[in-house]
Amino acid sequence: MAEESDYSRTEPASEQRLAQARAEGRVPRSAELSALLVLGTMAVGLAVWGAQLFDRLRQIFSGHFAQVAQLAPESAFSLVRQSAVEILPFLLALFLVALLAPLLLSGWVFAPLVARFRGERLNPWPVFARPFSSGGLFDGFKAVLKIAALALLLFVCYRMNLQTLAGLPALPLAQAVAVAGGVLAEGLLLLLAAVLLAALFDAPWQWWRHLRGLAMTRAEALAEAREGEGSPELKARLRARRQGMRQGDGE
Repeated sequence: MAEESDYSRTEPASEQRLAQARAEGRVPRSAELSALLVLGTMAVGLAVWGAQLFDRLRQIFSGHFAQVAQLAPESAFSLVRQSAVEILPFLLALFLVALLAPLLLSGWVFAPLVARFRGERLNPWPVFARPFSSGGLFDGFKAVLKIAALALLLFVCYRMNLQTLAGLPALPLAQAVAVAGGVLAEGLLLLLAAVLLAALFDAPWQWWRHLRGLAMTRAEALAEAREGEGSPELKARLRARRQGMRQGDGE
């Protein structure tokens, strides 16, 4: 019956149904798209500001740990405060991107109806049944596939740079840091490419699944049209009543 009901939903969602879904907070979301924007911001930030940030943190830590024997509690607090001041703009940029990334797919959503009390929410069965639904199984399969792909990419990156990483202890500190930074940048680019492919697949899929879930049967579309335009039977009665009033006035 569920499959027949799904197949019968051949009409696209109306503007009224889409607006009602937005009011209830039901909008398409793509975690992969948000992850792509956050990782992209991180990559750009590290490429533009990473060397300066590392150099500034090295100066702060070198100045404090040069007097490690006399490191007082207030000096330790100063170390944490200065480090936080340097890192905070970078973390703030990542936070803002993570906050605004979901709006790219669905826009700003104000859903006061989400806070209203609904008795069906007290039923725990949908929570346990959701992972075994078609959508839940697909999301689980997608998550497993994504983890496997990321693990494979990280393993490939590790194998490609195994000799380079093994030789880091023999290098001077500045050179070792530069080499390690290059390896990390390569791994980050591979991760970014994998997330990009996932986002290119997931964002259209989430949008299609959202519209498919709001699709209407032909009967629902006709009923909504009658509600919007008025019932034909009611219009006929009103028309007959107006004609009777005109005839009464004419007499």
